[in-house]
Amino acid sequence: MLYADTIFTNGNITTLDDATPTASAIVVRDGRVVYVGNDADALRYAGDGTRRMDLAGKHIVPGFCDAHLHVFWFGSLLAKQADLTGAGNIGEISSRLAETAGKTDGWVLGRGFDQDKMAEGRFPTRADLDQVSSSRPILITRVCGHAAVANSVALAFLTDEERALGDAATGLYTETAISAIRKYVPPMGEAESEAAVATALNVALSRGFTSVGTLLDTPDQMGAYLRLKRKGELPPVRVTAHPPHKAAVGSLADNGIATGFGDEWLRYGGAKLFSDGSLGARTALLAAPYADDPEHPENLGIRIYDPEDLKAKARDAQSKGWQLVIHAIGDQAVRETLDAIEYALDHDDRPNTYHRHRVEHASILPPDLLERMAKRQIIAVLQPQFVTSDTWTGERVGAARGGYAYPFRTMLDAGIPLALSSDCPVEMMDPCRCLAAAVFRDPWSPHECLTMSEALRLYCLGGAYVSHLENERGSLSVGKVADFVMLSGDLMACETADAVKSLAVEQVFVGGKSVYRKSEKISALK
Repeated sequence: MLYADTIFTNGNITTLDDATPTASAIVVRDGRVVYVGNDADALRYAGDGTRRMDLAGKHIVPGFCDAHLHVFWFGSLLAKQADLTGAGNIGEISSRLAETAGKTDGWVLGRGFDQDKMAEGRFPTRADLDQVSSSRPILITRVCGHAAVANSVALAFLTDEERALGDAATGLYTETAISAIRKYVPPMGEAESEAAVATALNVALSRGFTSVGTLLDTPDQMGAYLRLKRKGELPPVRVTAHPPHKAAVGSLADNGIATGFGDEWLRYGGAKLFSDGSLGARTALLAAPYADDPEHPENLGIRIYDPEDLKAKARDAQSKGWQLVIHAIGDQAVRETLDAIEYALDHDDRPNTYHRHRVEHASILPPDLLERMAKRQIIAVLQPQFVTSDTWTGERVGAARGGYAYPFRTMLDAGIPLALSSDCPVEMMDPCRCLAAAVFRDPWSPHECLTMSEALRLYCLGGAYVSHLENERGSLSVGKVADFVMLSGDLMACETADAVKSLAVEQVFVGGKSVYRKSEKISALK
């Protein structure tokens, strides 16, 4: 018998392994699970050098996987941007920006405001930001990332053509027009970029995430991860990175890189595309106009790509070995995204269970689209916290379409492959808040609630499946990596959303090694 490196006993373990759904012991060798079951049988793997750990009856779950977040964006927010999350009025935004301006040079950046939750009920304007500074450029981004406001100094950088892409009078720019301003913001240096990535991943680890799927804004951002890894300073979180489509089918494909390239710590995922914007910015693409936009009664949102162009891009990426990762929120955007994915699949003999093409968000999903996703096994990556944050969705899209918003139970019952995520920093990177929203869904459409077992499976195994890694991680099963989390209480026994959200991550194990303990410094990957 090969003896264990570590034996963990006396635990309350939820494994997500159908053969052994609960256990009290885990045996680890070379970073992988070699046994999961009862204490007595586990101790048979003990040798002279075996370490033993008493789990003291704590609830143990597989390491969480956030399938869709923005590591670089979150890290840069923590490092140098004003956090505008929860600002109750424009005055509070101004105060936070002024505080950040006092600690930084050059551009003043802020992120996270939500005009729907502010006293004024409107977007901040160019004039509002001019009052913060008339000498330094300011750019603030809405919580969704799909709308931004600039002051006069920032807009002065733009050409006449660039200014015409948005509303220069108010300073409001949406979707791809934001890049006309953002390109003038000096990029972060190598040291700053590495610090942003390390900081964000350390936060992820402290929240119980042992793997993440992150969206790269530019292909160059991968360099920060690689440099950290070479220096032994990459936090021990398993990262799947999704590059922009243009880079995926261009420079990356030219160098033989496609989905799955990399190792267990850092690998490429899918080619990222946007088909629309967000509901909060009224740029998500709808089949009928927004119900709460009387000043723009014909507003359907924004279509990022012509439908035929989207089809061509989807087929091109698939032909070069890339999984598709397509952002689609509005019902019309989802429809056109499914058209594109189906077009690509129709030009390949292999089903989507092979390619794993995915729709990010799929927020407004009427029955006909739901049926199409189920038929072709097209993945949906969901954000349960949108349910508790965007309670105005029914008013925004109308009562009928509101009934098709975030239909998690219906999607699961239909057999659509699902994974959960936070979309951090759009929502908090907190697994307990995500699970609470999915399970209790207060106060919206309780018939679409998931059970805790279902939600936990989607936040662990679901995240592994969408990255082609369900045989490597996602459950505490023999042969898989020994990534797991110790919680302060029994997640499965929680009867209210508040009870779930009150739970804390006490310890995190990656490859069977303790890499985070509450109140202790996080270990880097060596």
